[in-house]
Amino acid sequence: MTAKEYLRRYEYADLRAKRYEEEYILEHELIGSIGINYDGMPHGSGISRKTENEALRLAEKAERCVEARLDAIRIRQEVFDFISDIDDYEGEILFQRYVNLLKWEEVCVAVHLSWYAVHDHHRKALAIVQKRLEEKST
Repeated sequence: MTAKEYLRRYEYADLRAKRYEEEYILEHELIGSIGINYDGMPHGSGISRKTENEALRLAEKAERCVEARLDAIRIRQEVFDFISDIDDYEGEILFQRYVNLLKWEEVCVAVHLSWYAVHDHHRKALAIVQKRLEEKST
């Protein structure tokens, strides 16, 4: 795994969690729009089997949302811990880019450096991370 792949794991986990949450919200709204009162718990009587199945499926999606968000939080903490002791601009650039998920322009503003200086420090920081990953794997 390259340094950049390792650091971007949180970004991908966060996107996955957001995708699951959006799907859950959309489906919850659609179910509500057809008049099914879903309170998170399936009910035994007075509900059709089809409605009960939809409620159970929605509950499963809610659980998947929670699991994905917890996974994203765990990965974010791993990335944060991994880069937390990298000093100077290198560490701050990694933090802003891979933990705070800022775009490059926003990173430049956050660290008060030019685009070229940020990318130069980023290249050095990736070399540090790559070296640490190689040490960790041995």
